[in-house]
Amino acid sequence: MVTDKTALHTPWAQGMDSFVKGDVAMAFTTIAQASHIKKGASFNAGAIIAPHFEGHKTTVPVGGSMLAITAQDSTQQKAAWEFEKFMFKASSSVTWSKGTGYLPPTKDALESKEFKDYVGENPMLVPAVDTLDKAIPWTSFPKNGLQAEQAMIDARDKILSGSDISSTLKSVQEKINAQQ
Repeated sequence: MVTDKTALHTPWAQGMDSFVKGDVAMAFTTIAQASHIKKGASFNAGAIIAPHFEGHKTTVPVGGSMLAITAQDSTQQKAAWEFEKFMFKASSSVTWSKGTGYLPPTKDALESKEFKDYVGENPMLVPAVDTLDKAIPWTSFPKNGLQAEQAMIDARDKILSGSDISSTLKSVQEKINAQQ
């Protein structure tokens, strides 16, 4: 689709808006967008498992959010730890999932009746649930991860706009390595 110019090449948010409005036929995005699509689309949107290359092991990098304790005071650390334990209860994780669009981080939450009922009401979540056994951790770059990711996005955009693939990738590799 990129080669024959049938793929839409816009910033991500603009592409998602174009999909939800029905101006674009397909979106490849995070499961966290399922509720946005469901609420915003005036058509019956569906989801499928991401295509993969035949003969190669299917893997799905997972990311999502993290909850870190950074408090220095022991009283605040204890309170933060209690909050994290609360968040990892099945019911809390399901509530978090409903709010963020991401899948719950625990097996108890994934297997709970509340989450199964939620998936039943939101079938676009099924492909994400069905590929959990193929999940691999997503690893960020050390030190300047966000800058490295942005450099890769910029390189992708340059390539999709006609820039030479080899020289663009070499340049972004050098840029990222210099940041680390």
